[in-house]
Amino acid sequence: MKTLIAAIIFVGVAVLLLGVNIFFFHRPFPDGEISTNPEMRKRGIKCAKQEELELLAAQKGKKVCDGEYSDACKTCALMK
Repeated sequence: MKTLIAAIIFVGVAVLLLGVNIFFFHRPFPDGEISTNPEMRKRGIKCAKQEELELLAAQKGKKVCDGEYSDACKTCALMK
């Protein structure tokens, strides 16, 4: 029983410490969406769906996507 209580307290403290900026300073939660995150775009990170479509297009000799990102890769040029 002591172990369970200690684990619950430990997890609670960890959540509180990890969320200090969000809970107390009301800063926005970091954007993890690949298609809308400017840092991921700058580094050339693409969503898996877009990479798969680019590989398939390259195999078939079609136009490869120009690297523009869309919302959740739904409107990629390769899908049209």
